[in-house]
Amino acid sequence: MQRSLIEIIAEILHVSKQGAKKTRVMYSCNLTHRMAGRFINYLLAVGLLREGNSFHTTEKGLKFLRTYQTLDLLMSTRN
Repeated sequence: MQRSLIEIIAEILHVSKQGAKKTRVMYSCNLTHRMAGRFINYLLAVGLLREGNSFHTTEKGLKFLRTYQTLDLLMSTRN
C-alpha cells in the first residue's frame, strides 16, 4: 500500500522532532535522496521544519503532527 504525501510529511516531522540529518530522514522514512530533498525543501518553505546543524520540527510542524495523529486515530476507530 502506498503512503500519501501527508503520511510521508508526518513521518519526516516525527523523525525530525529531536533533530535529524538528511540521511537519517531518508533511511527512517524510506525515501530516495531526491524525494527527501524535495520534501525537506517544501517543509522548510512552509515553516514546518527549520534548519540548523540538522533539521528540526518547528512549533507549527508539531501542531501539524498532533492534528495528523488525531485525524489518523479518528479514521482508524470503528463505531
